[in-house]
Amino acid sequence: MSAVSFSSWNGKIIDNRTGKAARVDAGVPTMLGDKSFTALMGWNGLVVSGAANIPSLALGYLREARKLSCGECSVCSIGIDRIAALLEGLIAGRGKKQDVAEIERVARGVMELSKCNFGRASAVTPVLDAVRYYKDDFLALATGKKGTTSPYKTAVTAPCIEACPARLDIPGYIELIRNNKFDESLDLIRKRCILPGVIGRACTHPCEEACIRNGIDQTLAIRLLKRAAADNDLASGGGALKKPTAERPEKVAIVGAGPAGLAAAYHLRRMGYQVTIFEAFPKGGGMAAVGIPDYRLPKNILEHETRLIRELGADIQYNRKITKLDMDELTAQGFKAVFLGVGAHEGTRMGCKGEDAGYEGFVDGAVFLRDLALGKPVEPKGKVVIVGGGNVAMDCARSCLRLGFKDVEILYRRTRKEMPARAEEIDEALEEGVKIRYLVAPVSVLADGNRVKGLECIRMKLGEPDSSGRRRPVPVKGSEFKVKADMVIPAIGQKPELGFAGDVLQVTGWGTIEVNPETLRTNLEGVFAGGDCVSGPATLIEALDAGNRVARSIDAYLQGRTFEPEMSFKGIDVKAQRALGHVDACPQEKVSLLEPKERVKSFAEVEAPYSDATAMKEANRCLRCYRLVVWE
Repeated sequence: MSAVSFSSWNGKIIDNRTGKAARVDAGVPTMLGDKSFTALMGWNGLVVSGAANIPSLALGYLREARKLSCGECSVCSIGIDRIAALLEGLIAGRGKKQDVAEIERVARGVMELSKCNFGRASAVTPVLDAVRYYKDDFLALATGKKGTTSPYKTAVTAPCIEACPARLDIPGYIELIRNNKFDESLDLIRKRCILPGVIGRACTHPCEEACIRNGIDQTLAIRLLKRAAADNDLASGGGALKKPTAERPEKVAIVGAGPAGLAAAYHLRRMGYQVTIFEAFPKGGGMAAVGIPDYRLPKNILEHETRLIRELGADIQYNRKITKLDMDELTAQGFKAVFLGVGAHEGTRMGCKGEDAGYEGFVDGAVFLRDLALGKPVEPKGKVVIVGGGNVAMDCARSCLRLGFKDVEILYRRTRKEMPARAEEIDEALEEGVKIRYLVAPVSVLADGNRVKGLECIRMKLGEPDSSGRRRPVPVKGSEFKVKADMVIPAIGQKPELGFAGDVLQVTGWGTIEVNPETLRTNLEGVFAGGDCVSGPATLIEALDAGNRVARSIDAYLQGRTFEPEMSFKGIDVKAQRALGHVDACPQEKVSLLEPKERVKSFAEVEAPYSDATAMKEANRCLRCYRLVVWE
């Protein structure tokens, strides 16, 4: 879309109906990209670019808004029904002039009296704009002449949905929890998150950063509510997943049983495809299984959710590492498509002298956590130094405390402000006794014979921001010093191990698999890839979303259809909203944590769950900030 004749978006009026249409500016939404439309009605206003049937569009918007209205306060649902009935009467030729004024009166009442954000702002705001600025179009219908209706398209989002990599219907599942419908909430969560117990514990929850309550009191505890739905199911025995309605003959091979592979397997099985997963480790879950310690993610939770996918019919073959991507062999076995979800399990080099010497006591962070998860004994001896500032570094440090190391120190080349680890992870590590030394980087590994004895380091200062947006660490000349250590664990990142693919797969300059960003197809026919082996080390929910998307892409490929990506709202600020009104402050429901002195004695889960009653109380804080868009 390049021009508009009218826009009321975000309360800014652009009216060019009497002259030449003006070009789009910052006041007009562009979320539809290159898609053409004559009129768009959305949560924040009305945009018209051509000859449009505004009353019909308003009726279409109200019908979609009614589906989102929960009806709990009745103001929103009854108001929408009343306005829609008046519009239907006008379009059918039964309306009167005063009906137009009645529409405006009822719309204002809905905005003033509704309890949630949706009813207060999104449900009728654009309809009121339509009647106010296109009143002649509505009055023309009050003459007894019938109007017409037009087909329309629709999309729904919310600030929290947009922030979630897997685009879960967060207001929807929270509303179900509020109404004590935990089973239905879990069903809704599983449409886009098949590992709710895992993600409910280990997610980085970007949705909470986007929560509108952040500007009022405290964010909604979205992650904990997801966990509450999963825990409620597990407490009652753990229900099975719904079987596919019909079986398909096509076979799909998945390499890797991490979040991406498990999500792809689930959706493909639900579609009826025959799925085989080849997993190199003796357990499923990828980094969730061998990279996240039990104190954050008890393994029985992951094992339960993996078992459900297996019981759905996915054939998961453990200890089956694929050493060579042989398409002729896979085709001979009957596989029509292959998904590579091999993760990123190989440690990144620090770039310092001696790190490749094979010294005893020098172990990569991902390897350290993997060995720990697979039961390899670790002798706690003296001091351990971890290099890095991400979640892996925190997990290594906190695990070392639990193993019995008395002195655990993290070295990080920037300041705490730039640390990529979750703030709560850093806080809990410090509470437990982990030391963090900032603005320090290793120069060389020190050893006594074949045994590590420490690191030579250099002090850093922060310079200008680099490509990550963080200030670049710059060495301070002449500031070298030594740090003693009996074990050194570098944890500065991982990369995929792609030796199995030889030279047949196209690889990016970052050492990841190159794919079409929409379809996730590689350069090989019928071969798809996603998760950390494509994106580089990312979050569990991002990997899981890759599995969601690739399942739809593989389905389209096998059925000979063109893959259609989901609607994107990336071109617009979905947090912007008019007429929010007064919202009472209400603090977040908290959960208890094990005391630091108790935490370090074992790998017991640190964070307690919500009770059902507390989860319902927290869910009641949701403002239901749905964003609806209808266009023709």
